Amino acid sequence: MKTKKPIAKKEEEIDAKKIRIRIVGIGGGGGNIISELSKKLKDFSSQKIDFIAVNTDKQALASLPKTIKTFPFGSNLTKGLGTGRNFEIGEKAAKEDVEKLKEVFKEERDLYIFVSSLGGGTGTGATPILTKLAEEMNLDVIGIFTTPFLFEGKKKMDAALKAIEKIKENVNAYMVLPNEKIFSMTKEEISFTDSLNLLNDHLSESLDGLLRTIYLPGLINIDWADIKTIIEGKNKTAYLNFAKAKSTNSAEEITNSLLKSPILKYSLDNADNVMFNVEAGKNLSLQLLSQISEKISDLSPNAKIIFGLTQNIKFKNDIKITILATNSEIEIIPKKKEKKKEKKIKEEVEVRKNALEIKEEEQKKEKKEDEEESIYEIPAYLRKK
Repeated sequence: MKTKKPIAKKEEEIDAKKIRIRIVGIGGGGGNIISELSKKLKDFSSQKIDFIAVNTDKQALASLPKTIKTFPFGSNLTKGLGTGRNFEIGEKAAKEDVEKLKEVFKEERDLYIFVSSLGGGTGTGATPILTKLAEEMNLDVIGIFTTPFLFEGKKKMDAALKAIEKIKENVNAYMVLPNEKIFSMTKEEISFTDSLNLLNDHLSESLDGLLRTIYLPGLINIDWADIKTIIEGKNKTAYLNFAKAKSTNSAEEITNSLLKSPILKYSLDNADNVMFNVEAGKNLSLQLLSQISEKISDLSPNAKIIFGLTQNIKFKNDIKITILATNSEIEIIPKKKEKKKEKKIKEEVEVRKNALEIKEEEQKKEKKEDEEESIYEIPAYLRKK
């Protein structure tokens, strides 16, 4: 006798995977990044994941693919143009249109991923405003932010770091991708556009792995509750990376690629929470799986670790591992207080040093005066001439 229970179970599994995610690109740089991401993540339907670009520049919005929803703001201030790389104008435009910006969150989503290139105008000025709105609405947010090349100057870098200081309190977790890391990703002479695509390609592969973990049923399943556990809280740094290999590769080769991201300047050492999902064919050995798990555990011995396994018949001898970790202790930006403390210690040392030198000089002076005075205590006929 056949029953409908297996069918009902299958439908429950599908329902559990109906997680809705919105990726929001802020400013020109953010819009360009999500434009590339939308092409590489096209396997995911718009019911699962959608893209929205937020910008003051209407011309830049018009150049994006039709699959991306566009959201102009700040027209009263910028007249539909950009902010001239002035983050103060970007911030003012966002504040003036804050009620309009709330429409970005009008359609309920389970997770928002904010993407912006910091250091310029719109992204740097508006991203803190948008993330603050999300925080006030108690939404789950992951931030992905790039910082400028060193050759773009200290002023631009300072603006980016100040923006991160404002943003990080409003998001669950955030990743900082220095553009400077691109130089270590290739030794070849390539164009500026192609160099940026290297970063976008790696980011999209990492996000693809995360989305596949969420949406594909697994032999050992990771569900949305697990993802929420990883990103729970505020102001955490996120480590998202992937590794592709053959199941014949050694565990050391695979984990070296997985645990050393080419686009992040920090690792997952001593992370609070770690989630990793292995997608492979049926030939994956238990020994290899165990060795990979041990190496991940060794890096973060006190972390809560969530493990998933997805069997894919198309993979045969291939293996892809995606890892997401969060850490509440890593400081992307050195604390200003620590710098002041170091300066104070240095000043105190100099003061002490000067005080000692003054004291020594005074002692020498007193000794000389005592010697001169003692001469007159000797009878005149015995004094040396």
